Amino acid sequence: MVNAKRVIKKLPALLCNGDTSKRESYNAFMRYRFRLSKLRRRSPERFNTLTVELVGVLEKIDQALQEVSNCKKV
Repeated sequence: MVNAKRVIKKLPALLCNGDTSKRESYNAFMRYRFRLSKLRRRSPERFNTLTVELVGVLEKIDQALQEVSNCKKV
């Protein structure tokens, strides 16, 4: 089960390439965080729609991984 609130919190870090404790990646992380908060304020319906779609995709990935791990145990 995928936690939607956690996905929203972790999304800026997932969009960055590299370690977010380094200066270049930290700047990108803050930029993504600002842009996502701006999208959330200005267009909450679109933000929620995109979040639901993302959680759906992550659920499918999670189910596929569980099926693969269950097949290997048998």
